[in-house]
Amino acid sequence: MYKSEYGYIINFPLSDDRGKMRLLVVIPTYNEAENIEKLIPSVFEHSPPETDILVVDDNSPDGTAEIIDKLITENKAHLHIIKRPGKQGLAAAYLTAFDWGLLKDYDVFLEMDADFSHNPKYISEMVNNIQNHDVVIGSRNVKNGGIEGWSFLRNCISKGGSLYSRIILGCPIKDLTGGFNMWTSNALQKIDLHNILSKGYSFQVEMKYRAWYTGCSIIEVPILFIDRKFGTSKMSKKIFFEALINIWKIKKATGGDTTLDQFIKFFLTGGLGTITNLAIFFVSSDLLKLPEIPVAIGCFVVAGTQNYVINHKWSFANTTGSSKPSIRKWLLFLCASLTGLLVNIVIMKSLIMNFNLPYKFIAQACGIAAGMIINFIFSKFFIFRSKNCAE
Repeated sequence: MYKSEYGYIINFPLSDDRGKMRLLVVIPTYNEAENIEKLIPSVFEHSPPETDILVVDDNSPDGTAEIIDKLITENKAHLHIIKRPGKQGLAAAYLTAFDWGLLKDYDVFLEMDADFSHNPKYISEMVNNIQNHDVVIGSRNVKNGGIEGWSFLRNCISKGGSLYSRIILGCPIKDLTGGFNMWTSNALQKIDLHNILSKGYSFQVEMKYRAWYTGCSIIEVPILFIDRKFGTSKMSKKIFFEALINIWKIKKATGGDTTLDQFIKFFLTGGLGTITNLAIFFVSSDLLKLPEIPVAIGCFVVAGTQNYVINHKWSFANTTGSSKPSIRKWLLFLCASLTGLLVNIVIMKSLIMNFNLPYKFIAQACGIAAGMIINFIFSKFFIFRSKNCAE
């Protein structure tokens, strides 16, 4: 019997007929007797020959572990089980399995649910993608991905949870909360599993965020998530709201900038650019008597260039990393600034024409705010976007 930091492993004889990439599929279970006997053969059917499955069962009263024991007698070399004395949570289940798998020198790890909501047919595509990436995410929130069988409210909660996490963490991954994920051993070692804070729903968010934050190459591939047909969901309102709070703890622990942090830096950078613009205009136009229009254009270019460099090196440093500023992105930034200026003018004029405002500067302030938000969105999600994530 093998004892890890997280639990006890039983029944783990390993086969010798291994290829170059050893895949370990990890399936946590609690009361999944109606699903697990059908799922195991399907996973093997859609996986490479050198695949092993490790089930982590939390003493299911419905006999899930007994079913696995029976299946193990038919496939001792590739099917294993962890039997834990009671419910210890999803995070502990995966950490137990990762700990064991790393010690056994597996190359790739796949997380998946036991209820067929993660269709095994996607495994082969994920295996193909893991050849060139550190992390492959079975994503519901990219093109051609989706959810089937959920109510409108539950779907909104799921997408809202991912969006909330993306905003707080400043992370571009579209499906942060999903649980159908493939990891290389290198990615798990980069993440540093023993420093994971989450115990429940936010575990998947933290794993992906840490992978992105440490520079892992990540790709999201579309999947259709189908709601379970048998058994009951383990999600509760308490777990969900705890996860909302844990996002802030994850951010604090890693020290990365949130979207709010980036916006504040972006705002300060824009203020400095305005001062530069006005100073150059004053010297050139008022003191040197140069024509206003060429001077204004020159001021825009100089201030925009200053803002681009500072945003690259400071405001979005956690996504740009050690990369150097480029001419293409500089031009894109100037275009985004012009777009923001256009939005500013349109909003300002619309408010003046349609509302009886006591002061026109109120309309201008609203226009500036709208233009800055548009400029920030372009900058964050297009110009200074991290290269670690792909679709």
